[in-house]
Amino acid sequence: MNESLIQIISTVLTLGVLIFVHELGHFLACRLTQVGVEKFSIGFGPEVFSWQGKETRYAISLIPLGGFVKPFGETQEEISERGRSDPRDFLVASRGSRFFILIAGVAMNFLFAYALFTCAMVMGRPVLSPVIGGFVEGYPAERSGLLVGDKVTHINGTAISNWQDMTIGILEAETNVLEFSVLRDDQTHVVRVVPELEEGRDIFGQARQVPRIGIKPADDFIVERYQLGDALIRAAQFEWRLTALTYEALWRLVTGQLSLKTISGPIGIISMAGSAAKMGLVSLLQFTAILSVSLAVINLLPIPALDGGHLLFLLVETVRRKQVSLSVQERMTQIGFYFLMTLMVLVVYNDLVNIGAIEKLKSLIFGPG
Repeated sequence: MNESLIQIISTVLTLGVLIFVHELGHFLACRLTQVGVEKFSIGFGPEVFSWQGKETRYAISLIPLGGFVKPFGETQEEISERGRSDPRDFLVASRGSRFFILIAGVAMNFLFAYALFTCAMVMGRPVLSPVIGGFVEGYPAERSGLLVGDKVTHINGTAISNWQDMTIGILEAETNVLEFSVLRDDQTHVVRVVPELEEGRDIFGQARQVPRIGIKPADDFIVERYQLGDALIRAAQFEWRLTALTYEALWRLVTGQLSLKTISGPIGIISMAGSAAKMGLVSLLQFTAILSVSLAVINLLPIPALDGGHLLFLLVETVRRKQVSLSVQERMTQIGFYFLMTLMVLVVYNDLVNIGAIEKLKSLIFGPG
């Protein structure tokens, strides 16, 4: 099958699943709070396929860049046109019920990502082993007593299971001396290394002083598997770090510390989805989980047209004890929509002129090779 076609199909399927999961959260929340649902659509625009349920119209629409759940009585104007309110109207529901409905889509994306990360860790993912394969000439590790073939098991008392753990352990160390516990000829040895600080770049591409010791990985991959209990804990920790990292990146964008040129858009997603699909099921699960977290984080932003914008209106209503006027909501939603469309154009442009950045991002997510 043509490689480009594989990439497009992988992307459409991945986004379709994530959109379905998100909207399913809203749908189930409506059901649990006794709010009626008029329509459940995956995609926007003309309907490609649809069917009418007892109460809800289900549809798959032409443009697969989103979806929506349309509750009964979502606006005061709709209720006025009908001439009466209904106990199953969204606006008739309590504020707590409306909050639950609005937050349910984001919650489902976080839960779905957690399930995928857990599955990937139980199934086993290929990672670089923490075995030293060589040294960079002139750096501290070469003079420290570490040897090629040493398997690093701990840094400053923290357990190390793969090369990424070791890299993070070095970068995040809060001491001037790194204490390596290594396995050599079935015996444990302790080696102390004093890292050098030099100008480098963090994962956001920002210049800063980073510790270097000058070691190279061995060409040795291991399949890292965890028992379900450990996988549940590690998946939660990984998702928490990923969420925090995403919010940090957004904050850097807002404050100007990070260039908008670093944002990847649909072309980047297509490229990475294709790479994940070719690398196997575990890589595709991890990539889908990362996208699910990103979708959840973005939807929580207080931008009208997103779930976060609706939650903001509900917060204002709670404080004022009065609903934000329909005209204000419509105007703000329209502004939010134009903002999102402008951002979409920007990220597509970034993808077209900065394909190299996409390759770097792929390397960060999927590893070298």
